[in-house]
Amino acid sequence: MNEIMSYKRNPAIQCWIKHILDGQYSESEKFFYTIFGQVKRIRIIATIIDKKEKLVESNEVDMGIEEDSNQNIRLDFDLDDSTGVIRAIIRNVNPENFIAFDKGDVVDVIGRVSKYGDYVSLWIEILKKVEEPNLILLRNAEIINRIKRGEIQEIPEIVDNGKSIEEFSDEIDVATLFENEGDVFERDDKKEKVYLIIEEYSARGRGINFDKLKQEAKISDSELRSVINDLILESRIYESDKDNFEAF
Repeated sequence: MNEIMSYKRNPAIQCWIKHILDGQYSESEKFFYTIFGQVKRIRIIATIIDKKEKLVESNEVDMGIEEDSNQNIRLDFDLDDSTGVIRAIIRNVNPENFIAFDKGDVVDVIGRVSKYGDYVSLWIEILKKVEEPNLILLRNAEIINRIKRGEIQEIPEIVDNGKSIEEFSDEIDVATLFENEGDVFERDDKKEKVYLIIEEYSARGRGINFDKLKQEAKISDSELRSVINDLILESRIYESDKDNFEAF
């Protein structure tokens, strides 16, 4: 009961998955430092790309949460919102109650985020299907507008075992910092090329879809997705429809 009440004391922050993955996790305080401040609970819209039912062994350590119940059925949903992928988990459930949720479904999720080692997870509190496509555009627009209005914060450095990130600087081999400098410039060139293509099509009033953009930019699917994510987070472009992009 105490843990349930603790959820209510922390508002669910609307964000993208990338904001959590790029955040700094405080192990002692059990929340993420993100561009939207301290975050413990989030609300996201994402697509289910995988669903698994798992029988949890009684001696298994479940990442980031404590359970006293003897029930041990859990469902894992891999969620993708085009900025990142996160594992969303719900425990002690009857799988039949979630049979309607499957791969390809777009869902609205509220839950608590946690981290165990390098493993980031979202513990589901509310899960429901998104039936209205405009909700996706509205939610993305709200996040984009918040970024454009400057309602963001700098992510602080986290002290780990009494040692700040700055204190590790002497352990870095400075000579290796610029080994991949060419790769960085190449990536920036690709990003600007993609942006200019989107900007050109946006000026015509309709934007450009992913397949056409890939054809014109002449880069791989994975590279293009990464570049698009960067441009969205920089508030230079937005997804006006499913896999259709326009410049601001």
